[in-house]
Amino acid sequence: MGDSWGELMRFLRALIIGFLSIFPGTIVGYLGWLATGSSEDTYSTTVILFCNIIPFGFVVLGYLWAWRNGAEYAVNYQG
Repeated sequence: MGDSWGELMRFLRALIIGFLSIFPGTIVGYLGWLATGSSEDTYSTTVILFCNIIPFGFVVLGYLWAWRNGAEYAVNYQG
């Protein structure tokens, strides 16, 4: 299990950063929703885009970015 601890730590780090990126995604989505007229129709394309797709897109991008930059956690150090 020694080799998989690094991968587990890398995965957990990426997962946490991905979930935390919902906050900036929500802010960007909210600003976009305000800029497009603040429609309150639930099925409007702008509401779906800015209130759903953009925040969850930030989560996916945050996870991918953290996974790509977390290679140092997967290294098996033998000192």
